[in-house]
Amino acid sequence: MTSGNASSAHSENWDAIVIGAGLGGLSSAAYLAASGKRTLLLERYAVLGGSSDVFRRKKKWEFDCGIHYIGDCGPGSTIATLMQGLGLDDRIHWLQLDRDGFDTIIGPDLELRTPSCWDQYLENLLLAFPGEARGLRFYISVMRRIANSLDPSVSFSSKTEMAKFAARCGWAAPWIMMPHASLLAACRLRPRTIMTLSLQDAATATTPDAAPVMMRASFLHDFINGGAWYPKGGGQMIAAGFAEVIRSHGGEIRTQTHVDRILIEGGAVKGVRLEGGRELRASAVVAAGDIKRTYRDLVGYENLPASVTRRSENWKMSHPLINGFFGIEIDISKTPNTNYYVVPNWDSTSSLWNLHRSFSRRVTRASGRDPIDWAQDFARNQPAFVQCSTRRDLDNHRSAPTGHAAIEAQTLAPSDPNLWGFNGYDVATGAYRRDSRYQEIKEIISTGLLDRIEQAYPGASAKVAWNEQGTPASQERFTYTSQGAAFGIEPRITQFGPFRPGVNTVIKGLFMAGASTTWGPGTAGAMLSGLYAASAITGRNLQEEIRNGKVLADPSRFSQWGPDFDPLTACRLKGQKKQTRQEAEAEERENSAPLKRAVKA
Repeated sequence: MTSGNASSAHSENWDAIVIGAGLGGLSSAAYLAASGKRTLLLERYAVLGGSSDVFRRKKKWEFDCGIHYIGDCGPGSTIATLMQGLGLDDRIHWLQLDRDGFDTIIGPDLELRTPSCWDQYLENLLLAFPGEARGLRFYISVMRRIANSLDPSVSFSSKTEMAKFAARCGWAAPWIMMPHASLLAACRLRPRTIMTLSLQDAATATTPDAAPVMMRASFLHDFINGGAWYPKGGGQMIAAGFAEVIRSHGGEIRTQTHVDRILIEGGAVKGVRLEGGRELRASAVVAAGDIKRTYRDLVGYENLPASVTRRSENWKMSHPLINGFFGIEIDISKTPNTNYYVVPNWDSTSSLWNLHRSFSRRVTRASGRDPIDWAQDFARNQPAFVQCSTRRDLDNHRSAPTGHAAIEAQTLAPSDPNLWGFNGYDVATGAYRRDSRYQEIKEIISTGLLDRIEQAYPGASAKVAWNEQGTPASQERFTYTSQGAAFGIEPRITQFGPFRPGVNTVIKGLFMAGASTTWGPGTAGAMLSGLYAASAITGRNLQEEIRNGKVLADPSRFSQWGPDFDPLTACRLKGQKKQTRQEAEAEERENSAPLKRAVKA
């Protein structure tokens, strides 16, 4: 099996090359550099962080694209240990959301808080849904038993590890790989209760009929056992920390650099080829971008066994998202430090499995019809996740002007361009953004997302100073992900645990990191995948070393971070092409959608 020209005179040599500067790639490159490997990190975009980066508008607003809250970041936790192993524990500080309700589910005649305490969570459920005590007690007993049997530092990439885990779960083991929906049905709960308990499945961009109970239990383990946390200074701080380790330990980072091919000879990696033909040589390559594009476009199916090709083609991506970013003239400093899962109505509970089936029906009905009809129905009925990064960190004055707030509403959305009114455009060029039909549909959905924010923050909809939407096409264009799936392949039963890709591949020297690996989607999973990819390359158990207190990086090499340190500037590297003022303003105009409702502009 061959790929590329191995004899190019225009080449350079590295110990390891990492493709993609999302949190999986950054974590991998940081641990490789700290372990003494001469490491090169390559990123297509102009800013490090992938789906975890931030963006700014009008020098007033800063919006977090992906880091909304992370579970279990307290002292001694898996995430705290991961940071400590790189000497970043003095740089990355964590702020905790309300322990008595880090999530709040609100709907007509309902307000349910999810606290960082199992007993209180059960009590809150019993008060919210009287008459269903038996089913709710059984539900919590199953979830609690499975959650408390988890070890977040251990992956379930092998049947042996799954068997050990099942043994720890005891009587609850038969539920581990059953659909979450099956457990809810077995508890004989009412449709409204089922919908309420299903909403947080969207935190991993999946739905209860696809997600295994173990996935839901893992979410509850992280946040109920370990609390909900947010990095002080915003989500960009994590990427900036990893970048600091890489550059201070002999590594190099290049942004706006497109990899055209992973070079393979005799079934082994030899490096990468960039667009334009330049070759970079290395015996180890970490592919931390979209896994389907990696196998199809960078490796090439001709270099893979037929079984791997079939598996790659059949992977189902997680549901993409629509994100509405709003700058609002509202003081949130005295409001609860909580997220909101907002239900506009209970009409879709008749479908039993909450938003998934009703969502699917709406998409199916829209096929062959005017997409405006679909968008209006979606805007009226789709539940949404609402969060305020300004409230997370009141001292971060980059988030919003004093007395204002940056608030985001997010929900699952289809990626089909027909539903967005722009079929026929190449997403990579961004030309679809100028299509009037696309803009009209975005405006309709933006209005619906603002309605969800109004439910969480009454009065907010009349005080909008800025709004912008990120669609599945936006996600695909900026992060080069299949169908705009920010969470990689869906964590459904057939793609979970031992059925999910690990860091090793069939090609010698090629490793995987990111949201599609066995550590699962989300911030924590991506960072852990990078740690394990570095372990595989170095031949060391880096996880065990850092759990035993070893610090691999040398903090004395780090540059100084003063009180005015700007993580976004640190992640937009010097010497790389930057947007001109005119380009930035044009992007703002194309992405934003002025609402036609009564708002203060």
